[in-house]
Formats: sequence, structure tokens, C-alpha cells
Amino acid sequence: MPNGLLAATLLAGGLLLGLQASRPTPVYSHEVPSPCDFTTGGGFILIAPGTASSPPPETGQKANFGLVGGCKNGGFFGHLNYVDNNNGLHVSSDTITAYVNPCPGCAPPAANNARDICGAADVSIQGSPVGTFAFRVRTIDAEQQSSPPPKDKFGIHIHQLDSSGNAGNTLYLVQTRCLASDSPTGNARTCSAVNPGGGDIELHKHNPSNTGPSLSEQQVTAACGADDLGY
Repeated sequence: MPNGLLAATLLAGGLLLGLQASRPTPVYSHEVPSPCDFTTGGGFILIAPGTASSPPPETGQKANFGLVGGCKNGGFFGHLNYVDNNNGLHVSSDTITAYVNPCPGCAPPAANNARDICGAADVSIQGSPVGTFAFRVRTIDAEQQSSPPPKDKFGIHIHQLDSSGNAGNTLYLVQTRCLASDSPTGNARTCSAVNPGGGDIELHKHNPSNTGPSLSEQQVTAACGADDLGY
């Protein structure tokens, strides 16, 4: 399939599947950590058929990622690199627009090890540029969470940008899952299976002198979109 046609199929089909698969999601408050911490991570997830809103069908191959995100000098910083080896989708961030705890005060306490990193990114498919889109990734440093098993977790959501530069319609969604896993977790405490390897996500301690901007829930939704990635 020509790259241009593949790109159109991926984006249009991803939007269609995303809308068809849409379901009510829990509504949480989102807060910029204060004092602010930062997150680093890298590794891979597996994407089994039917577990992502992105044609052509996922075939169980790896999607690799590397990331950093946090607050610095009253703003946000970071970078995301993500490659879905099923379809050649490549996401490379340009700007970071939000870094938030998606569920402050949630139980168990280790659920507070979740962070969302949001921004704008260049998207290409099999090396052909498609455009600039909004993204949101969910990271969970789960190593202190209860068994079974204490696996870190990752999810990604790519949206269109509307005329105001805010996150719009879903184009690609891989719900949060354990590293090396092919199934959404459904919640922050469990994994679908014990999976060897997969990488690591680390939530680093805050710097007492470092803070980020205070964002309203409306501003978080504008930067990150409304879908909470199955958390």
C-alpha cells in the first residue's frame, strides 16, 4: 500500500475505530504535582489484535518507547519517542504542554505513581511525515504496588489538533497496559499476566524548589484530551 494511502487509512480508520470503541470512562481530577517530580522510562509493550484503535490490524508486535517528563523553571519539559512496529507509526514530540498526576489521592496510595505527559508531536508512518498531532501518554511506576505482579505500565493516545491548538478527535489509542503486555490493565493494580522484561518507568523524587504552572481541569483537557486511557 502506498505510504500516503496507508497514512490516510491509519488516521481515518483509527478515528473510526476510536469512535466505535468509545465507552464511558471514569472522570478524575488532574493535578500538576507540587513540588514537582519528574518521570523517565523506556521499554516496550505488545499490541495484540483488537487492543488498539489503529488499522491495519495490530499483529502482536512490539511498540517501543522512550520518554522523560516533568516540571522545570515554572514550566514543563520532556520528550517522547514512540514506534509501533505493527504499522510503522513513529511519534516524536515537539513540545510538552502538561505533566499531571491523573488521580491524586486514589487508592491504593501507589496509584499516585501515575503521571500523564501531554504535548504536540510530529507523526510519521513508515518514514513518511503525516503531520503534527496532540499526544498523551500514561506512565505508572508500579513497582511498589501490590502483587500480582508489580509491573510498570504505559499507554498512549494521539489526537487531532483543533483550530485553537487543543486536543481533538482520537486518531490512535493504546490503552494503558503492563510493559511487555498485550492487554489493557483495566486498573492500576493488576496485569493480565506475568510478563518478563519490558523495560522500566521511574518516578523520581521532587525537587522542593521546583514547581510547574497550575492548570485548571479545562486546561488539562485542552492539552491532554478527555480519555483517561483505561486507568
